[in-house]
Amino acid sequence: MTKSDLKDHLPLVFLIALAAVLIFTNLSNQYLWQDEAETAVLARNVLKFGFPRAFDGVNFVNPRLAEWYGVGFGSNNAWLYHPWVQFYVTAFSFLLFGVSTFSARFPFAVLGVINVYLTYRLARRLTGDKDTAVISALLLVLSVPYLLLMRQSRYYALAVFLVLLILIFYSKFRGEGKAGDLGLLAACMITLGYTVHGMLVPVFAAIAAHFILFERDRKRILMMFLAAIVVIGAVVPWFLISDSAAHAGPLTAKKIGQNFEFLIRVINKYIFPVFFFIAVYLAWAIKKKRIGPALSRKEIEALALIGAIAAAGIGAFSFAEQRHFRYMVYFIPLLGIAEGMVLSRWYSRSRAAVVIFLGISLGTGVFNQAPPNFFLPKYFYEITHDYDGPIEGIVKFLSANAREGDEVKIIYGDLPLIFYTGLKIDNTWVYDDSHMPKWVIFRRGWHEQLDNEYYTKIQKTYKRHILRYPDIMWENRPDDLGYHKFWTDTDTPGVIVFERPEK
Repeated sequence: MTKSDLKDHLPLVFLIALAAVLIFTNLSNQYLWQDEAETAVLARNVLKFGFPRAFDGVNFVNPRLAEWYGVGFGSNNAWLYHPWVQFYVTAFSFLLFGVSTFSARFPFAVLGVINVYLTYRLARRLTGDKDTAVISALLLVLSVPYLLLMRQSRYYALAVFLVLLILIFYSKFRGEGKAGDLGLLAACMITLGYTVHGMLVPVFAAIAAHFILFERDRKRILMMFLAAIVVIGAVVPWFLISDSAAHAGPLTAKKIGQNFEFLIRVINKYIFPVFFFIAVYLAWAIKKKRIGPALSRKEIEALALIGAIAAAGIGAFSFAEQRHFRYMVYFIPLLGIAEGMVLSRWYSRSRAAVVIFLGISLGTGVFNQAPPNFFLPKYFYEITHDYDGPIEGIVKFLSANAREGDEVKIIYGDLPLIFYTGLKIDNTWVYDDSHMPKWVIFRRGWHEQLDNEYYTKIQKTYKRHILRYPDIMWENRPDDLGYHKFWTDTDTPGVIVFERPEK
C-alpha cells in the first residue's frame, strides 16, 4: 500500500475505530429489555431444539399473541410471528461465547461497525466522490439513533447490513452487468425477507422502479427479471406459513394519515433535517433566481434510488398497525448519503462552514428540532456511566431471594425474567384468586389493565418489597428518543415485588 493509498483510507479507518468504541463501550451494562429478550430466549431455544420454539418446556414466549389474536405459533410451538435469521445469528453467538447479555448483542454490534464501511463504499459507488463518502460515514457514526439501535439484540443492525449490501450489489450490476453481482443481490434480498417482515417489500419495489426508470440494456433487464422471480419464489413460502401479516391490522384512513405524519416527523427529527434543507434551498433558489444546481447523471440516479427507497418505505409503513422509528433504521445511512451529497458541495466551497455546521448539527440537533436535543453529549454520558433499570432490579432481587420451583406472575418484563432467572414465569393476562404464586409483580403503567379485585387482594395479603430500581414503563426502549433514558431515572418510584407469605 502506497502512502497515497494510506492517506486515502485513513478517514475511513478512523471512523470505523470510532464506531467500534461508541457501539461496544459498556455494551452489556443495561439488561436486555422485552424485545431483546424475546430474541435471546428464542435463540437459546434454537440451541436446544434446533429452531425458534416458543415453549422451552417451562415457559412460553408471548402467549398473549395466541390469547388475543390466535397467531404466533405453528407446529410444535414454532415461532411464526417474526422471521428467523436474527434468532440463528444470536444462537451462533451463544454457541461461540456462551449465553449472556454481551453475547446476545455482540453480533449485531459487529454488524453496526461493518455498516459504517458499507455506507462509505455505497456512497462512493453511487457518487464517485470521496468527500461525500466520508461525510456520509461520519453522519452515521455520530447518529445517536443509529448507535442505540446497533447496541440491541434485534434485527436492526442485520437489516441495515443487508439493505446496504443489496444496494452495493445492485450498483455493481448496473455498472458492470455481472451475473455474480446479481446473484449476490438476490441472495441478500432473500435473506432480508427471512430477517424482518415488511422491509423486503418496499426495498424490492424501490429497486424495481429505479431499474425500470434508468436501465436500457435488454440483457440486463431480462437477467433482473429472472432474479426477481427467484426472490419472489423464495420468500413467498414464508409469508404463506408465517403470521407476519398480523403486523398489519385493520386500518382507517385517519390511522394511515397519522402514521404518515409520524414517519415524516421522526425522519426530520432524528435522521435528516428535511425542513432545514428545504429552507436553505429556497433561500438559495431565490437568491440565484433559478430552480437548482445542475446534477450529473450519476448524482440524479443516486438521489432517485435513495428517494425511491425512502418513499416506498414511508408508503409501506404508513399501513403498519404499529408505528415505530426502528422500522426506518435503514433510512439512517441512506439519507445520510443524501445529506453527504449536499454537504460535500458546500465543502468544496467552504470547508470551515461545513465543519461548523456538522459540529452544531451533531452536537445539538438544533437543525432537526427545536429546542436542541443534545443527544450526542447525552449518549457519551450513557455509555460511560452505570445505568439501573427495573429489569436489573427485579432479576437481582429474585436471584437473591427466590428458590428453585418458585413461580413469578408478571405481564410485562416477563421475557427478560425468562432469560435471566430460570424460574417459571406466568405471563398470561389471566388473573383469578385460584392462582396465587409465590411472587407477583405489577409493573407501573401496566397494572391498571388488571382485575382490580385481584390487585387489591395481593396488596392486602402479600408482603411488599420496594426496590431502589425505578419502575419505568418501557425499561429503556432505544427507538423512541422522546422516551429513552440516557441516565438512571431518579424520579420514578421503585419497582414493587409482592411475596406470598409462608402459611
